[in-house]
Amino acid sequence: MREKQVHKTRELTQKIEEKEKGGKMTEEKLKIKKDRFLRERGGTTKIVNVSCVKCGKLIFVYQKDGPGSLKRCYLNRIIEPEQFSKLKKDPNIKETKDLKNLTCSCGQIIGSPIRYKDGRLAFHLIHSNFKRSLNKEVKVK
Repeated sequence: MREKQVHKTRELTQKIEEKEKGGKMTEEKLKIKKDRFLRERGGTTKIVNVSCVKCGKLIFVYQKDGPGSLKRCYLNRIIEPEQFSKLKKDPNIKETKDLKNLTCSCGQIIGSPIRYKDGRLAFHLIHSNFKRSLNKEVKVK
C-alpha cells in the first residue's frame, strides 16, 4: 500500500514538473485566485493535493487560503483536474442538489456538497476519507 502511494506521488510530481516547463511555479501557471477571501485570510495560500486514503489516487489540486485544517473545498478554489475546476462555471449547477457526492473511482465517498454561509458552493470533506499533502506555499502581497 505504501509503495502505491509513493508511486502516485511520483506521478503527480512528474505531471507538475511537466507543467512547470523547467522553471519555477509561478502564480500564473497555478492560476492562483486573488480575491477578498484570500486577503481576509492573511494573504497566504497553499496549493494542496487532495487524494483518497483508500487507494491513494489524486482527486484534485486545491488552493487553500489561510491557516487551519481542510474541512471544505470551495468549487471556485479547485485548480485541477478540469472536470472539477469547471463545476463553478457550469450554468446547470446552482444548488447543492445539482451536485453529486465527491467520490473516488474506487467508490470511497470523499465529501458531500454544501452551500457555505457566505453563499459559495463547496464540498464538505469527510476527514477520515481523504489525505492532503502540501504542493506549494505562496505568499501573495
